[in-house]
Amino acid sequence: MADLQAIKAMKSAPMFSALSDAAVKSLASRCRVRTFARGQMIFSPSQAAGAFFVVLSGRVKVFMLSPRGEEQILHLYGPGATFGEAAMLAGIDYPAHAEPVSDARLMVVTREVLREAMAANPDLAMGMLAGLSGKLREFNRLIEDLSLKEVPARLAGALLKMRRSSGADCFRLPATKRELAAQIGTVAETLSRALGKLKSEGLVRVKGSEVTLLDVPGLKALAKNG
Repeated sequence: MADLQAIKAMKSAPMFSALSDAAVKSLASRCRVRTFARGQMIFSPSQAAGAFFVVLSGRVKVFMLSPRGEEQILHLYGPGATFGEAAMLAGIDYPAHAEPVSDARLMVVTREVLREAMAANPDLAMGMLAGLSGKLREFNRLIEDLSLKEVPARLAGALLKMRRSSGADCFRLPATKRELAAQIGTVAETLSRALGKLKSEGLVRVKGSEVTLLDVPGLKALAKNG
């Protein structure tokens, strides 16, 4: 029997949001819940994608490694987020690494369970298409940012995204500076300089891990044109 936390997290995922409570409970009851410790590998590029995952609690990073071993974080996922679905549906190996940045509980949705759920609930297929479409747009934005924008502009965009998630102009960074740097395609030292630039221009105030956005329009202009 799926617990309430699992059902709530699944209902908040875009691909499951169109399903009834009964359909979500039925799907969740057939899936396994696993707990992963911080730093424990969930999957790697050498592994066949036989399942995808729903984050029930904690946070998970999906990342690539450069030939020199440098980490590029592609996504940070929290409760209600899903990852690994595209590779599973395509029947290929996972294209990246995934590991928790904090202890995490994950719902494991296998291909067999998903096939049965789709047969019973056609709306699930439409929800998955919508979810994958959203992720494709997110990847396109990431590629554009990394290839065309300077670090301060990328940082401004990341801070604005955190503002949307938190619903406030003042929030705590949800990742370490190293993780945030990797997420925007740079290193911690360069991130610190970019953060200093935003502070000197009066765009943000920083106190420890707490960030206050002082000039949201200015940050939006920088993120768009930088």
